[in-house]
Amino acid sequence: MRPRDTLLSPSFVYLTFVYLASVFLAPYPPAGTLIGRTRPLPFRREKTRIALLRCALALALLGLVPARASAAEADSPFIFDAVTATITVAADGSHVTDTELVIRIVPGAGLRAAQIPLSWSRSVERLEILEARIDKKDGRAIVLGKEAFQDDPPTGDRYFHEFSDESRTVLSFPDAREGDLLTIRTRREAFRPRVPGGFMTTVMLARTAGWEETNYILNLPAAMPLRVEARAFDHTSEARFDRVVHHLRSRQTTIPAAERAILDPFGRLPGFAVSTFPDWEAFGRAQASLLAPHAAVTPAIRAMAAALTAERKDAPEQARVLYEWVRDHVRYIPVPLQESGPDPRDADTVMETRYGDAKDHVVLLRALLTARGIPAEFVLLNATNGMTVTGPPNLRPMNHLILFLPALNLYADTTRGVAPFGVLPFPQYGKTVIHLDGPGPARREIPMPPAAATRSETHTAMTLGADGTLTGTSIVTARGAFGVALRGAARSFTEGSPAAAAVSLLRRQGTPGTGDFALDAPASPGPDHTMRTTFRLENLGGVLLGGSFAPWTGPVVLPRPGDFLAGPVFMRGLAVEEPTFCYPGTQYEALSLTIPEGRVLSTPPRDTAIETELVRYHARWVVDGRHVTVTRIFESDLSGPLCEGPVREEMTEVLARIRADLTHQISIQMDAPPPMPEVW
Repeated sequence: MRPRDTLLSPSFVYLTFVYLASVFLAPYPPAGTLIGRTRPLPFRREKTRIALLRCALALALLGLVPARASAAEADSPFIFDAVTATITVAADGSHVTDTELVIRIVPGAGLRAAQIPLSWSRSVERLEILEARIDKKDGRAIVLGKEAFQDDPPTGDRYFHEFSDESRTVLSFPDAREGDLLTIRTRREAFRPRVPGGFMTTVMLARTAGWEETNYILNLPAAMPLRVEARAFDHTSEARFDRVVHHLRSRQTTIPAAERAILDPFGRLPGFAVSTFPDWEAFGRAQASLLAPHAAVTPAIRAMAAALTAERKDAPEQARVLYEWVRDHVRYIPVPLQESGPDPRDADTVMETRYGDAKDHVVLLRALLTARGIPAEFVLLNATNGMTVTGPPNLRPMNHLILFLPALNLYADTTRGVAPFGVLPFPQYGKTVIHLDGPGPARREIPMPPAAATRSETHTAMTLGADGTLTGTSIVTARGAFGVALRGAARSFTEGSPAAAAVSLLRRQGTPGTGDFALDAPASPGPDHTMRTTFRLENLGGVLLGGSFAPWTGPVVLPRPGDFLAGPVFMRGLAVEEPTFCYPGTQYEALSLTIPEGRVLSTPPRDTAIETELVRYHARWVVDGRHVTVTRIFESDLSGPLCEGPVREEMTEVLARIRADLTHQISIQMDAPPPMPEVW
């Protein structure tokens, strides 16, 4: 599928679980060593700079795209000397954006060329490159010809290209050196508003370069009042006959040092959001008007709904069966909402072809539910690591669609592919969402599940042989959002090689070895899901000679007790002021180890007990001859979805104590030295 310009960082590792529900990729510290190290994958500096430039330029030229990079190098080779964008809006929301962008290559950058991609959505806009030139330090101006522009469509399979709405042209500056100025002038014609009947846009200055001066001029009909929300932008407006001109200006935004954060930067970086929709209810009605016609109940839809629910009489069971059919039989094409076309396909077409993006999934399931008399509402949300919802109604930073079933008071997302009916992945709980239609307020929150509904339990038994080989088995059972993550891991392992997945996990954890998974079907019925693992580690004979070690864990598929529910336990350097996601739930772990005959275990570490009004953590060690067992349980009553302020301060201290417990070590006493021979 499509590659992403994402820098791997400790926060990205943590959010792998939050966003993709694939925590099995998280690099847990190796057993037997001090915990707390994370190992971002290496990347080449020049490629990184190109990626950062890509992100910032897409932002500056589109005025629509939030940055994806979670951290930036402070030595970026680019400064945006001037960004000027004039947006002229028509009464129907269509608009034309004239942009001039001047980029300065800073001294010491060491660049010899630059490639700048420009993107646009082909179903709603057209892009014209008016000028691209290099102003050299010696006064020469080099104007790029058509040969410098090259189409560069995003890569992906045929399904991706069917749903991706992005077109891209790369501008190649072949002789860009330090001190040069790169100037780009474009005209972008948005001939169709993405949400009908209004105008909206969002701008965010990415943490990937310095911004000397940024000016946006918005020219709208006086009959279209504009709601404005700005951070680090000055806003003024003036009336000009039957038009109102808004000026949004930001000066000298410097490149900050690289940061560690959990939440995406949309809500804290310099930027603004504007909208002509008076409130979220009006926005919701407009957005729903695009979706609802495609969810019509046709004879084919009615016949399918009747066949699927023929033996189900009550509405909850009918809804569950219809949900599971769409979940299991309609392939999800993961193109974010804002990167796809605005229109879904008809429910009939989706049912026939059995694949589609999030829009297609919601229109099909809604049509099937409606055919059985079960109402459903379209719901818009940010399904990633963002919590920001702009004051002026805006499609961004929202990126996903699900359904709400008011008669059952539950949300349903078939795109996860493995989630049981009525269960959502972690990133969706507690989120502010927009109900696009139906009675009641448009802006609501998805409630948190009760603590008892979210649980993970791991039992791992290991034997260390006299030759230094460790063999073990592990059984992981999970329910609720943890169950969704475990089912997602099972699906990923099933699609590839379970044995290769075990090897990869062990290597990432710093304990190379081999293993295999025995997997239940990812979409197996019931609230709980179970995964069984066998593993083998070799060359551990050194611990038999003495020295301390933390008991091994085998391949870690879900977070260990104390990690994740109250924040990332292994992410050092995260400032107390930075909020983290947090959730109610329970995590349990039992690790047991048997050492060879004739060996003796040292005295175990002291038990750990942490109890506050919000969380409880208990660890208990038992040594019995050659056997050691440690059990850990973490119980969270955190209301979530964020830990911030005093709660975050308290959890920081709790996580530090838990981290210390997870690194507690035990040792095998060294053999007694052989007796010295008597001297005659």
